[in-house]
Amino acid sequence: MFRLHNIGLDMHHSADFSIERPGGSGDCLLIIFKTDALLTLDGASITVPPDSAFIYSEGSPQYYRAICGSYVNHFLHFGMEEGDADSRILFDRLLFPRRAGDAEELLRILSREQLSTSPNKDEYSSMLIKLLLLKVSEQSDEMHSTQLNPHAELLDGLRADIYSNPGQFTSVAQLAERVSLSPSHFQQLYRGRFGVSCYEDLLSAKIRTAQYYLSSTALTVREIANLCGYENEVCFMHRFKERTGTAPGAYRKMICEGAKYG
Repeated sequence: MFRLHNIGLDMHHSADFSIERPGGSGDCLLIIFKTDALLTLDGASITVPPDSAFIYSEGSPQYYRAICGSYVNHFLHFGMEEGDADSRILFDRLLFPRRAGDAEELLRILSREQLSTSPNKDEYSSMLIKLLLLKVSEQSDEMHSTQLNPHAELLDGLRADIYSNPGQFTSVAQLAERVSLSPSHFQQLYRGRFGVSCYEDLLSAKIRTAQYYLSSTALTVREIANLCGYENEVCFMHRFKERTGTAPGAYRKMICEGAKYG
């Protein structure tokens, strides 16, 4: 079980802030840098950018400090048992989390969990710590995603919104406006990020949502069309058949009969 020892979010320090622990901190330590910092690794000092991270294993030397101006980081001191080892958690190397925002949200949830009166608090905290460490380690051997695409996190969030509620979007222009980009630039970035055009992705999300409602609710085809963002029921039916090979009513009948005899 992972055990939380101490946690800090958005910790602000002065320009002379410095950590020097030759023998480590006595436990494991996750640092997420929110400003530029100077990290000493294998005897060499390197400048690390905001949203990079480092997971120190127990006993590893810890040397990092501010470069200039104010310094900000998140930290998590934690313990772990031998059975907690997971090769996907990358210790003692500079990491560039694929989605730093997800890691920060997990830290906030973990911080709130410490105020819980649940008898399962320790178990929940252990699961959150492991998920956090996995998130920080994910795709960490790639270049920092925001260096390749400064809009990466915005695009990831937008795509999650598309698939959770595609009916709120009706056009590529509306999607581009959501992330404050021109339609042409937005389409280029979207395809580069996800390997599919934003129009195709939006259409796929609408059809998948329609399939869900057709197979699990008694809503009419017109109601489902509206939920998927189609004002015109006929247009929805045409798109659905074009993508699935069957009309919405026939799809619902096929699913219901399959459930009856399956």
